[in-house]
This record gives sequence, C-alpha cells and structure tokens, in this order.
Amino acid sequence: MIIKGKFIVCILLLLLMTVTMIQPRLAEAHSGSVGYSDVHIKGKQVTVDLFLLADLLGGLLNIDQDQDGYMQEDELAQAKPAIEQFIFKNFSIINNGLTGQVQVTHLSLAERGNLSMIQVELDYVFEEPVEEYEIDYFIFYKDIDVNHQNFMTIYNGDQKVEKIFTKEKNIFQGKVVKGGEKEGVKAATNAPQSEILGFGDYLLMGMKHIWSGIDHLLFIFGLLLAKGTYRDYVKTLTAFTIGHCLTLALAATETLFIPGRIIEPLIALSIIYVAVENIWAKSFKWRWLVALSFGLIHGFGFAELLIGKLGGHFTLPLFSFNLGVEIGQIVVLIIMIPLIWSLRRVQWQRKAVYSLSSMISVIGLYWFIERVLQG
Repeated sequence: MIIKGKFIVCILLLLLMTVTMIQPRLAEAHSGSVGYSDVHIKGKQVTVDLFLLADLLGGLLNIDQDQDGYMQEDELAQAKPAIEQFIFKNFSIINNGLTGQVQVTHLSLAERGNLSMIQVELDYVFEEPVEEYEIDYFIFYKDIDVNHQNFMTIYNGDQKVEKIFTKEKNIFQGKVVKGGEKEGVKAATNAPQSEILGFGDYLLMGMKHIWSGIDHLLFIFGLLLAKGTYRDYVKTLTAFTIGHCLTLALAATETLFIPGRIIEPLIALSIIYVAVENIWAKSFKWRWLVALSFGLIHGFGFAELLIGKLGGHFTLPLFSFNLGVEIGQIVVLIIMIPLIWSLRRVQWQRKAVYSLSSMISVIGLYWFIERVLQG
C-alpha cells in the first residue's frame, strides 16, 4: 500500500514541530555536558578530583556575578560555600554502608581538554579501611541537564576502574581488590584486575551521541531533501562522514580544537544554509562539497564528548566511537530514506520540499540566535 503524499508530509512536519518544542538545553548542547572525576582510594581515605563545566555550574548556582558567561577566581572564592553545599548534596561516597567525614580541600578554575572547568578536590576519611564502597552521582541531573555524563576513573594501587555516570546509571558499587582477589574470586595473576572502557562502550557512546544530536540529524535531513539519485545521496553522505571523521580525530586527540561557543552557532548556520539551498539552488551538483565542508565543522561538535578523556591511548576508543556515530547515522537513514523517496512521488513534491526546508531554516535560525546569545 502506497503511503499518501499528504500523510508523509504531515509526518515530516510533525517531526520538525516536535524538534522546536524540545527543551532548550537540547539545542544548546546536543549531547549534554561532560564532566570528569579522578578517585584515589588508599586505606581509610578517598580523595576525589571533580571537574565540572565552569559556565554550567556558575549559571546553575547564579555565582557568575558579572553575568559574562565566564567564571573568575574571585567569583569562585566568594561562591565556595554554595559550591560545597551543592557538591555535598549531589555527590557522595559510602564505605561498608557507612558515611565518613568529607571536606573540600581545594577549589579552583582549571583547563581540561580545552574546556574551562571548576576543579573541586574532596577528601573522604572513614573509620575503617575502604572495602565495599558506593559512589552516588546526581550532579546536574535534576532538571538541569539530563544528558550530562561524567567520566570517572577510580584508582586503587595498580587497579584502575573506568565508569561513565549518566542519569540512568548514577550509582556505582565497587570492591577494593586485595592480594589478587576480585570480589571473592582468585585472579589469574597477583596483579589487581583493571576495568577500562572498551570497544563496545565507545561504540554505544557514539550511537547515543548521534541519536541525541538533534542538530546533526536535522542537517542530514536537510541534505536528503534535495532531489537527487541514490548515487548522489551516497556521495553526499560519504563526504559528510569524511569531513566529521577528520575533525573528530583532530579535536578528540587535542591536536586542533575550536571552542563550543564558536562551533555550536556554526552548526546552526550549516542547517540554515542547506535549507535555503534546497529552496533557491537550481542544481545540487556540488552538494557533496557542501557536505564535506560542513562535516568538518560538525566533527568538532562530535568530539566534545571525548575531549580530555582519551589521553595517549586513543586509537581504539576513537575508532569505535566513530564507528558508533556512523552506525547511528545509518539507522536514522534507514528510517528516513523511505519517507524521502515517497515524498518524491507526489505531484506537489517541490512545494513540500519548500515548506519543510523553510521550517528547517527557522529552527536553525532560532538555534543560531540562542547559541550566539548564550555563547
């Protein structure tokens, strides 16, 4: 049964209208904010280096006194009580079911992976040596940024455990490894076992990243609206993939990085451009070159999640993350291509493309203005 043209357009328009109604934070940061935690366990003591985005924390606690979007050392010093209260309320460590004494030992601005962050050093002291412990992380999840992720690395001697905290997975329970044993099971060697993020973790991370990247998806949808052959679509999307893969690698390894306050408005502009081109262009012969150029910009947006995380061991994580992005993109294409091709069969296809492209350009313009004002 052939889907009626009007019904197809209604579906596509409904999808675009839904995008405009999504909460603003998804337009500001397509994948959510990123944080880092370095946890060191030694005897009865646990020290934590907590890194949080300075502008996000400053805006949340209203401690950016001059409202310029940048935190200063003097503003940070005056806001120490508010920051401490916020951290104690949303972050905790429990040992053997008991809480310990905690204090903030240091608070300062820090650069991590070219991101301006607030570094909070915490010191937990327990009455007994740390054995079975629980880390609870609720920072930013309460109506602030549901897509926030924190990359945590836990050190205990030679043991290293890596975890990603999300809104759905915000509690981690671990056990200190002693004498080559891990959770009651003898290890193959006397060395403590480490748990680091692997191929599958970064693959899934890349897939989720593209699915939450509304601006990236809208850009791809705008590219596909232009009339062309199957070969043209493959050529255009391949060019976009090559472009964002290049800059993703450069930015994630910190070889070259452009701040989000510049990249995010440019991504919005790329959406406006392809939408306007769909309306005014007579030919789309060079659209692959447009996709390649804007793919370079989008790659910096993809890399935001990995910056400051990869260190010297970046080959496998970078490859698997990139592969995850591509798989996520292919899944979206499989869903959208039948609708796009069906749209081409209706008699008033050109008017439908004009209408959809106009709405895309309006959404892109809204995001551009919002990101410039907030940048």
